[in-house]
Amino acid sequence: MKNISPSPVKFRFLFFYSFMLVLFFSFSHAQANDNEPTPKQIVLELISAMEVNDPQRIKAVFTDNSSQTYERWYAREKKDEKFRSWLKSDIIDVHGRVLNPKLQVDGNQVIVTGTYINNDSYKSTADFLFIVNNGKIVNWTMRYD
Repeated sequence: MKNISPSPVKFRFLFFYSFMLVLFFSFSHAQANDNEPTPKQIVLELISAMEVNDPQRIKAVFTDNSSQTYERWYAREKKDEKFRSWLKSDIIDVHGRVLNPKLQVDGNQVIVTGTYINNDSYKSTADFLFIVNNGKIVNWTMRYD
């Protein structure tokens, strides 16, 4: 009967090749995570997009299932289509933006304070809490007194 076991040279080659593939994919995955924008960068992109009222850039920083809530008022959380409708009517259509924004970052949470204004002559102190996961905003909480 013929011996079909791999030779030591073939075995070393296969082991080395497998090791290199694992190393390559591990490094590639780590590089992809290192290139992911920080929560601060994501929120700064939103603020910048709001300033110039760029709907595509505004929408791009949110997940498909982002939500919006009010911290102290009784209101239901807006999710999915209700969130997208709110974003369009209350931010994009009226050119909502934050003047003199100041950011505080704690992990994936970013607090933005400043003055919120829009083209409907609305003006109020801004106190927004953004939760960012995997490079996208998943929740925008209005923290008004």
